[in-house]
Amino acid sequence: MQMQAELRHAAFELGSIPWQERRGPRSAKDGRIRILGVDDDVLLADQITEAVRRMGLEPVGPVGTLGAAVALAETQELHGALLDVRLQRELRVYPVAEVLQRRRIPFCFMTAYCEQRVAAMTAEAVLYKPFSLSALRAAINALLDA
Repeated sequence: MQMQAELRHAAFELGSIPWQERRGPRSAKDGRIRILGVDDDVLLADQITEAVRRMGLEPVGPVGTLGAAVALAETQELHGALLDVRLQRELRVYPVAEVLQRRRIPFCFMTAYCEQRVAAMTAEAVLYKPFSLSALRAAINALLDA
């Protein structure tokens, strides 16, 4: 099963943020890099959390509801976020992205759909589902390099 996931086509796209706006490497006061995970698919959320952990980073979440995601985005010390665009009950994750933009925290959208608003927001990267583990790692690295 793991090998099958690695062989899936990975559509990955880097965002286009001007170099002047890039923030450079950051770390928490305790030296840990914290990445928020937002996805309502429990299995995928667990896989993302494990990938973040294996990269030596600290996962925050995962959470699968818009309310919980907004609360964490507003209150937690974060260095990046992985955001599933469509959550339960057809809710979109855009309010979370707006909080992160305001706080100048880089984020990556994860989606199986093409939406104009995804292209209009300043995400560091967009992962198109299904994606491979290597594409996920590349997206996380894009967050850390932002």
